[in-house]
Amino acid sequence: MFKLDFGSGYNPQPGWYTCDVTMDCDFYFDKSVYRILDIPDNSVDFIRMRNVLHHMPDIQRLLFEFERILKPGGKVIIIDVNQQHYKTNFFLDWLWYRWIYPRYEVWFSRTYRDIVDYLAETSFVIAKRMCHAFREIIILEKQLYKEV
Repeated sequence: MFKLDFGSGYNPQPGWYTCDVTMDCDFYFDKSVYRILDIPDNSVDFIRMRNVLHHMPDIQRLLFEFERILKPGGKVIIIDVNQQHYKTNFFLDWLWYRWIYPRYEVWFSRTYRDIVDYLAETSFVIAKRMCHAFREIIILEKQLYKEV
């Protein structure tokens, strides 16, 4: 079973392959072309993404890349801040990445973006969506065919 922890940085999920923009990972994400290097098409069973979605400037391109590497029936598990707590999270990200631990290459959206708005052109459907405290957990499933 091929499980990929996307955006895991220096804190990967045990038992999962790591993928990040840093070079200290199993698979490198080239953000200039939105491509996860060295992963063949239709080879991944699960993608986990924790606190990463709001750092992605182009969600649509990211979903296309996930669609490329996931097997049919594969799942994307997204854990990110929910809409209600987004402004607080934005402030904390800004404080952390601009003042406490400056990393200017880290991008974050000023506004909440709903993943549903980006699914129409993909073969993903929402298998489950739930809120827990200030987090939202969304599980996407790759369908065999795109809906028309």
